[in-house]
Amino acid sequence: MAGAAEPEARPSSVEERWILARIEATRAEFEADLAAFDFAHAVQRLYHLTFDDFCDWYLESIKPRLEEEDVRATAFAALERLLKLLHPVMPHVTEEIWTNLPDRESRLIVAPWPESQTEYSADLHALDEAQTAARLYRRSGVRIEIGGDSLRIFEAVVRPSDDGQGDVEAERGRLRKEIERSEKMLANEKFVANAAPEVVEGERQKLEQYRAELDALG
Repeated sequence: MAGAAEPEARPSSVEERWILARIEATRAEFEADLAAFDFAHAVQRLYHLTFDDFCDWYLESIKPRLEEEDVRATAFAALERLLKLLHPVMPHVTEEIWTNLPDRESRLIVAPWPESQTEYSADLHALDEAQTAARLYRRSGVRIEIGGDSLRIFEAVVRPSDDGQGDVEAERGRLRKEIERSEKMLANEKFVANAAPEVVEGERQKLEQYRAELDALG
């Protein structure tokens, strides 16, 4: 069985650099939310980072390599940073997890806040292709052609049961309708002016996602 490793960021794969970039980006956004007393969005960011990024994509993709010491060391380092971010909103749970990690010299409540770590920022969107492929497959059964790290990560996280038997033309039609609907909403000046800023931004993100998925289908 693999032994414990000292927490240290020693990433050797794209998904490891990606999660460190995602944690750093969320740290900066979280601090801005707190400064603006925007606690709702602060918690939403942490939820997405924890369950979607860290648990769903990062941990699932590194499972086949957990025997490697560098992988475990990086995972511990990433977990430490994540727990520090979560501690202000989940103090008891994070403290309990922290104290059960190897070689804890102090409690989490007195641990230093994560410093800026921007050296991995170039990989912030490194999993976009794999995630687009995952959304399409999970929703419609359609598989798009991807390769390299994107394919490896897609298969590790999604575990597809077939080669993709979904209806490509039906999915293209659905996406075109969603794009048309979203474009009309964002072209509506009353909607943009009167809707809550997060609703407008959410619609813009949806439109960007729909376009990326349609492009991926060819």
